[in-house]
Amino acid sequence: MKLEIENGVLKKLDVVYYEEFDLDIVIPYGVTKIGYQAFESNGCRVKSITIPDTVTEIDDDAFADCDLITSITIPDSVISIGNCAFDECRKLENVTIGKSVISIGDRAFHYCRSLKSVTMGNSVTSIGDFAFSSDEKLESITFGNSLTSIGSFAFNCCISLKSVTLPDSLIEIGESAFEYCPALTSLTIGKGLKVFGEYAFGDCENLKNITLPSREFKLDPKAFEERDVSNFIINYKEN
Repeated sequence: MKLEIENGVLKKLDVVYYEEFDLDIVIPYGVTKIGYQAFESNGCRVKSITIPDTVTEIDDDAFADCDLITSITIPDSVISIGNCAFDECRKLENVTIGKSVISIGDRAFHYCRSLKSVTMGNSVTSIGDFAFSSDEKLESITFGNSLTSIGSFAFNCCISLKSVTLPDSLIEIGESAFEYCPALTSLTIGKGLKVFGEYAFGDCENLKNITLPSREFKLDPKAFEERDVSNFIINYKEN
């Protein structure tokens, strides 16, 4: 096994012997970027990854289909996580996202069906379309206080998600962002939210308790699949 590195970019994992499996990969210090599809072609062989704090970017599809990885720590040096970076890492249970990450790309953690919880740092401003969709075991999300946008279908079909607290910094939720989250029972909305995507909380049949920032804040019915918002139990942060 060898890592192909050029000008600080980890470009590819080369497997020398066909029988090499359950690999524990330590990315060398000095690598600044994990490149496009760097591990995808041999992802089924990789059991663990250690990323040094010199890496600032994880490119598109970098770890897609790495089926054996159960845990990943993204260091504080990383600024961006690309599209499909960890797409379909089916055994991934734990993710620690470093405090410098600004953007999480489209489908970045899509169909990580073993992922149980996600905590984001205070630098994250945007979450892409389908970023965590179909993460069937995801029960909790902690957002940072700089988040401004959640993409369309970002948490769609997260069937174990129980509660959502949106920060005051959030301005926009995309279409169907939390659609079909049947375990969702409570929602807290921050004071900055201005744009509700259509069906953002559609088909969340057990959602009953909503906390609003003030009595003046108005819910957009189209976000709730035309449910009668008067049937929700409404609480207010400001009495």
